[in-house]
Amino acid sequence: MQRSIEIPKALIYEEFDGHPVYRKGYRDYLVGTKTVEELMGTSKLQWFIVTAILRKILELFQPGEYLVGTNEPGVHLKRGTNLANDIAIYRKGQLKIGLNSINYAEIPPVVAIEVDVQADCSDIFSNEFEYMEAKSKRLLDFGAQKIIWIGSVSKKVSIISSDRRWEIIDWDLPFEVLDGKYVNVWDLMLKNGFEA
Repeated sequence: MQRSIEIPKALIYEEFDGHPVYRKGYRDYLVGTKTVEELMGTSKLQWFIVTAILRKILELFQPGEYLVGTNEPGVHLKRGTNLANDIAIYRKGQLKIGLNSINYAEIPPVVAIEVDVQADCSDIFSNEFEYMEAKSKRLLDFGAQKIIWIGSVSKKVSIISSDRRWEIIDWDLPFEVLDGKYVNVWDLMLKNGFEA
């Protein structure tokens, strides 16, 4: 008789309507080829891109103009629906943060930025695009103005605006983050030491 293996809560990346969305690779944990710790981090390329974009965003805006979060800032949309972002940008004063701010944010970021899909979408969604679409729609319905997805494999940037227009461009083209401030992923990578 085969024993059932419980999936640790640490491997739950997000939650959609009470259904867990697990981290990519969680099935490797189930068969014993990876540990929880091996699945928790990100690839060198992913964190490199997130860091390069974060640095640029912090340069583009005046100190205190926006609050920029990283390290998977969580957003609580409703009971059973909790999402994470690689970078979340909030307007100054939009979030009240104190010593008791231990829960996910209950208001949407103005802009959410994702680098690669970190979720195993197969239990709930047909494919990664369906997951990206559902997550973006949820965030936009919640009040976000823009969702930006950056794909390191496709070398594409997908920008979904609050008007539901979905634009896909190559990552060597500039795109607007917010307030007329633009970012070029490939240029930032090269400026930060990427070896092409």
